[in-house]
Amino acid sequence: MQISAKVFIVVLLSFICNTGFSQSNFGFDTRLEDEEYEIENVFGASHASNSGLISSLFWRHSNSFDKKNLAHYGVELANTRHPRESRQTTITGNSFVIGKSNYLISIRPYYGREKVLFQKSQQQGVRISAMASAGPTLGLETPYYVNYRGRKEQYDPSMHSVNNINGTTGILKGLFQSKFVPGLHFKTSMTFETNSTKNRVFGIQAGFVVEAFTRKINILPEAENKNVYSAAFIAVYFGKRR
Repeated sequence: MQISAKVFIVVLLSFICNTGFSQSNFGFDTRLEDEEYEIENVFGASHASNSGLISSLFWRHSNSFDKKNLAHYGVELANTRHPRESRQTTITGNSFVIGKSNYLISIRPYYGREKVLFQKSQQQGVRISAMASAGPTLGLETPYYVNYRGRKEQYDPSMHSVNNINGTTGILKGLFQSKFVPGLHFKTSMTFETNSTKNRVFGIQAGFVVEAFTRKINILPEAENKNVYSAAFIAVYFGKRR
């Protein structure tokens, strides 16, 4: 895994300390903010332990029941990697993943709830919330194309020698040849918000996501593939409230 539990703890504790310890009660203030809102819309990007630097992009809309409870729905576009993926650089300076035959792209619509555990004061501090969401997943098993001897072909490790591969063509080449694989996902997380006001939102979200498909996804044909994936993630999001 690219992200360990220790890394998560260091990042989250650093964030809380830098923004909240100037306040009393160790940075947490249980008093409610005077600024109330009913609707929140945010956009964000995340980094997961089973993907690259930017593993997903998401949008979330929230409705407030009261000052401490919200319902939300949204959609996320995510890319998942096989744990045994290894990238190789060619003599031309391009790179490709050895033995990879397909991408796994997930479209995740979801519905969830948010519980505000600690409100920040009006001037400083951190608002902490617990979140949980779930929904269906539309998995796209998208062909992974490489440049092989001047031709663009889906990578087949049983047929293509790594010495004759000059790089990859990118995900768009095989996107319209994708196979659809339905599934489900569940996500639980904590959010840490600072510098947020009635009209502006900025925060960090960290947690875990589990995703299950109706069949195994053939990412690396010569490795053991699976139909259930789990990962730790950390995300940054921003948006507006009203």
